[in-house]
Amino acid sequence: MPELNHERLNAAVAAHLPVAMEAQEALSQVVDLNGPYQADIDQGTVTIAGRPLRVVLLGTVSKSSNTWLWSWANQGFSAQAASIAPVRRAAELAEPWGLWELAEPQFDIGGVIDTGLGGGASIALLTAPLVGATAFYSADYGAGLAYFGITDPAVPRPAPQGVTFPRRIMAAVDLLPGYARSQVLTYASVHNLRVTGDERQLKVYLGPDVLSVDFDDQGRVSTIRGSLSPSPLQ
Repeated sequence: MPELNHERLNAAVAAHLPVAMEAQEALSQVVDLNGPYQADIDQGTVTIAGRPLRVVLLGTVSKSSNTWLWSWANQGFSAQAASIAPVRRAAELAEPWGLWELAEPQFDIGGVIDTGLGGGASIALLTAPLVGATAFYSADYGAGLAYFGITDPAVPRPAPQGVTFPRRIMAAVDLLPGYARSQVLTYASVHNLRVTGDERQLKVYLGPDVLSVDFDDQGRVSTIRGSLSPSPLQ
């Protein structure tokens, strides 16, 4: 049994932060996240402010025990349901990624890194892209919080762009400093971007644009520079 701490999970959450922040921004442009919601697990939908979206149920957090329960381990639902079965994919990564939490049916989230939305949201932002979802949505049901992965085509993953790349990276670096290199590499990996470089510099190829991310002696981002192609008129 691995040591039961969240150190590796927290590092993975931090690495995925630029991708998650980008996805949450895309979701907020489709629905009013402050509006009322209604979930239908059998149908695999969550209606937010009157807008129905296809979802998978990632898991829930109990307010009383502060534990995460994966949807596939919740005895109140069928693990074979279309909105739950895909979430088991994350468990397959538990061993190769060294993240025991992905395969543990229920666990305490004390010590899970908080990006400002609670430990459950951190688990959701990491898990969503692993199971084919873009963004995540949290829903308060009184005794706890349910976390859904958004799989609806109305919320596609935003295409990476040279003009937005620096903002994506620096927003994550400012929120969770100390993980800059892994944040750049994970963003590039999720978007299938070519990356070259060494410990002091990474070059990220975003279509016609090439941006260089320079790091100082402590691994912090010192500059992001490069040439951008002309943007088409909107």
